[in-house]
Amino acid sequence: MAAEMNQNSDSNQLMDQYARAVVPGLAKYAQLRETLAAAIRGGHWKPGSQLPPERELARLTRFSLGTVQRALRDLADEGLLVRTQGSGTYVAESRAAIDSPLYLRFLGGEGEPRFLPLFPKVLSRERIHERGPWSEWLGPSDGAVVRIARRISVNAEFNLFNRFYFRADAFPGIAAAPLETLAGANLKQLLGGESNMLVTEMRQRVSFVKFSQEAADAAGVKAGTRGMLLESAALAGREPLYYLESFIPPNNRRLDVSAA
Repeated sequence: MAAEMNQNSDSNQLMDQYARAVVPGLAKYAQLRETLAAAIRGGHWKPGSQLPPERELARLTRFSLGTVQRALRDLADEGLLVRTQGSGTYVAESRAAIDSPLYLRFLGGEGEPRFLPLFPKVLSRERIHERGPWSEWLGPSDGAVVRIARRISVNAEFNLFNRFYFRADAFPGIAAAPLETLAGANLKQLLGGESNMLVTEMRQRVSFVKFSQEAADAAGVKAGTRGMLLESAALAGREPLYYLESFIPPNNRRLDVSAA
């Protein structure tokens, strides 16, 4: 009886203390991902400590086993957890955050950093041939434009989908760099360092769009969810440096869009 009471207490503490208000459009596994991330940030599980087995987590959180497994995979992809076959799931000792984000600046609350930390995961890099909104800034593609797709965790609370575009002939080093070296990197700073060109003008546009399946999968929301599209384009004099688009799902944070 005492053991059962302790288990119920653990369940109540985990869900009542760390579960956030449900954000419209957020899938169940994404809701659970936020709860587990909040529990880790709040000290419920310390760095290096082991999480309960998946079935036990399903019982504690009252989510299905499949939902638990998907949430754990997401947190492992973000670097918050380390999953070891045959051993279990552990809280990571540290993660690589973007250094001094310039444009995706989500404001922290009382007792938090001024801007919330961003933890990127590079999903793909490819040369593209089609035209799109980036062509207005970078010119015709013809395979000379590189697109890097990333999932960015905002303070381990929610994910956004980010696509970064630049010309390969202007930044050959980054176009060919091993993808693992870009983890945690501020791509805008890397581009500026390789070219030695300073951003002299920054243009941004905000619109509200329906997320494609790709954007929705990365953000952890249902396809067709309406969210914010932040388009940013940087120039050095008359020379275009880069263009990026960030698909930001519904969330409870404020985004600072003032000039950096």
